[in-house]
Amino acid sequence: MCNLKKAMGVLLIGASLSFMPLAHAEIMTYEGIGEYIMSDFETPDIAKQRAKVRAEQHAAEQAGVYVKSYTKTVNHIVETDEVTAIANTIIKIVDEKYTVTPLNEKGGSFRVQVTIRATVDSVRIDDWLKRDYYKNVELVEQNKRLQKEREEQEREIQKLRYELSATTNKNKLEKLEKSIIDEERKFISRQKVNEGYKLYTEEKYIESIETCSQAIGLNERNATAYYLRGLAYYAQKNYQQAIKDYNKVIELKPKFSYGYSKRGRVFQDQKKYELAINDYSKAIELNNKNKEAYNCRGLSYAEKGDFQKAINDYNNVLKIDSKYDSAYYNRGIVYAKQGKYQDAMKDYNSAIALNRQNDSYYVNRGNVYYEQGKYRQAKDNYNKAIEIKENAMAHYNKGVIYSKEGNKVQALVEYNKAIEIDSEYANAYYNRGLLYKENRKYELAIVDISKTIELRPDSIDAYESRGVIYGIIGEYIKAISDFSKVIKLSPENAGAYYNRGYANYLLGNKEQAASDYIKAKELGYKNE
Repeated sequence: MCNLKKAMGVLLIGASLSFMPLAHAEIMTYEGIGEYIMSDFETPDIAKQRAKVRAEQHAAEQAGVYVKSYTKTVNHIVETDEVTAIANTIIKIVDEKYTVTPLNEKGGSFRVQVTIRATVDSVRIDDWLKRDYYKNVELVEQNKRLQKEREEQEREIQKLRYELSATTNKNKLEKLEKSIIDEERKFISRQKVNEGYKLYTEEKYIESIETCSQAIGLNERNATAYYLRGLAYYAQKNYQQAIKDYNKVIELKPKFSYGYSKRGRVFQDQKKYELAINDYSKAIELNNKNKEAYNCRGLSYAEKGDFQKAINDYNNVLKIDSKYDSAYYNRGIVYAKQGKYQDAMKDYNSAIALNRQNDSYYVNRGNVYYEQGKYRQAKDNYNKAIEIKENAMAHYNKGVIYSKEGNKVQALVEYNKAIEIDSEYANAYYNRGLLYKENRKYELAIVDISKTIELRPDSIDAYESRGVIYGIIGEYIKAISDFSKVIKLSPENAGAYYNRGYANYLLGNKEQAASDYIKAKELGYKNE
């Protein structure tokens, strides 16, 4: 999923989804039967695995009926492809029994039959429904690709078997036998990918990576194994390894649109927006229905300040899928950045109408109300976000409003809560530090503003504010150091020159003070 991280003002949002807990768990049991005819050139173990795949598919088809019924009972409508993906990923084989019988008295071909007992736990369905919608979309698409690969391999093995039965040429027989062995290795590799896929859906990323690596060891041209391992590396923020895997995917399948769009996401997270845009553009060139590529390219354009191109991309997403709430949300953020609050509000309302469980949507709608001076409505939206999930930004923004309303006590409560949720929330430390300064709790103020500088070493406001506090408590050398840092970061900052001059004056450094006062005046500083 790609959502704009920056909203208006001082916002930095990480979007995630949450649903209310569901009622109770139940475990359903299904029987699946699979059969495979083994030829002279195939191994019994592979034949058993092929039969097992068919049995598992049989059981999953039955489980899909339950999944569809269960999701309706919890008021969640899912499409057929998603039902299939859920059933395929959550089904668990608990027992399997094989029978192998010859098809004739002379031996040769054998019928391998397996009966499995498999379970489906409704808790796993709940887990799926709670997860980020766009990750589920990604998993559904991946499941469809895996199913397509399974069908292609089935057709290939049947083709080879037919050719084997129809030829008596020794050289050709040897080549076909080697091809069968190669297909068996590819089959095992694909089975490993399926296993890795299930582990990925359970967010067991380390295990998924290990399993996909085993798949690659069996078939180094298994593009799906690289792709899935790349997803797992990305989930762990191991960007270097993710890029390596996506590079391999692109090498093996240069016309696979999602190889480019996934690599683009990595570049985007690394703030390499031009590289990201190039990859998204290539993905769109290969597949002009790739919603993720349009949506994420819009994000990169927005981060570069190219708002019209961003809006164009979000418009394209909505032409493809009018219910793609993330596109409304992202377009709303761009409108808000442009000061088009009415358009932003309309888009946030549309996003919320489509998805009422995304806390970020409410936070950003609250920001529009805040910019319009409608503080009560803003707080209502922040509270709604907090109901869905404890949201540091929602608490922080409430603190800003309480501070503006003069309720410093409640503002402090909100800043404390924001920091409790996110211990690296620089703005929350800074604003809390300013509250401490107002209350003359200077040591506490210095601690918080120093934390801000630790988190954001280029924060001009933080250095300037700490310098002022040092001046108040008579720490003039430290004050001079902070004002000097401000000047280094912002050479045209007249106020910093004046303040440094005043600190020098109080230390008795008259010459340095005079020099700073002159510079401040040249830059337009007026001491009122």
